[in-house]
Amino acid sequence: MPESPTQSIQPVNAKIEASFTHCHEVSKNRAKNFYYGMKLTPEPKRSALYTIYAFMRECDDLADEPLDGRGQMEEGVAEIEASPEIRRERINQFRSQMQNVIDHPLDDLPEDLSWEAFRYVMQTYPIDPAHLHHMLDGQIADLRQHRYSNFDALYQYCYNVASTVGLTCTAIWGFLPGTDMTENLMLAEYRGIALQLTNILRDIAEDAERDRIYLPLDELASYGYAEDDLLGLRVNEAYDRFMKFQIDRAYDYYEKSRTLEQRLTPNCRGTCWAMMRIYRGLLDQIAADPRRVMHERVRLSTPAKLRIMLAAKLKRRY
Repeated sequence: MPESPTQSIQPVNAKIEASFTHCHEVSKNRAKNFYYGMKLTPEPKRSALYTIYAFMRECDDLADEPLDGRGQMEEGVAEIEASPEIRRERINQFRSQMQNVIDHPLDDLPEDLSWEAFRYVMQTYPIDPAHLHHMLDGQIADLRQHRYSNFDALYQYCYNVASTVGLTCTAIWGFLPGTDMTENLMLAEYRGIALQLTNILRDIAEDAERDRIYLPLDELASYGYAEDDLLGLRVNEAYDRFMKFQIDRAYDYYEKSRTLEQRLTPNCRGTCWAMMRIYRGLLDQIAADPRRVMHERVRLSTPAKLRIMLAAKLKRRY
């Protein structure tokens, strides 16, 4: 018999079950790389991960995706609807809804189907709401800030949009008793930085076409690789040197977070390791041919992802 989304969590009701099912469908349809890892987490924590993913997906959509009904609007209204100001307002409305659900769990919920599960997860697991607020801060910053002057600025962005995800997930997975929580949280932070740096390197061309440069401008200059070169998707020796530095730094953050899995609850280690290994596999491909990201999107094949899942399930690697 398939596991119920809320198996072993009591009490449950039909609304919560339906909400968890909705979050599962969102994750299955949209999580791509992360879904492969989340499936390895046993219930009920698996459904908690699906819920957090659906929550964060909604935030991403408010920042990035076309808004509902936009295609039906009169000429000129679509541009207003899609403006950064409108999107920031929508995100802050979402923030207020989130905080109200956390602070007043007995109040009526917003209409979206995911809120029942979100409320349940926030009441069940020791998730720090500050992580969710930082994530929303990152989404808002991304509406306006399309350049980062140095790595400190980029690090803060990566923390907001990625480390917060790791910190939230580890609150669900749980750490082994007796492990140092300060060290644990730092490892989760570093893992998020590693994954986001990989994302940025993979998406260089796509971001450039949107006039976005996430890699530090001072480092571009120090390697003699101009902004116009990057925006024009031009590759040369300066690009090669610059990319080697960026790739090496991403590897460094994977190394800094190497012991994270060992500190997690044993039956949740596979999920964390699989997510890491999928993204590190992307970085391996970029490192093998840094120029490739300028003309195609680097992907891990489905068989490669399945091999990673099998290795994680058999507990051979961590």
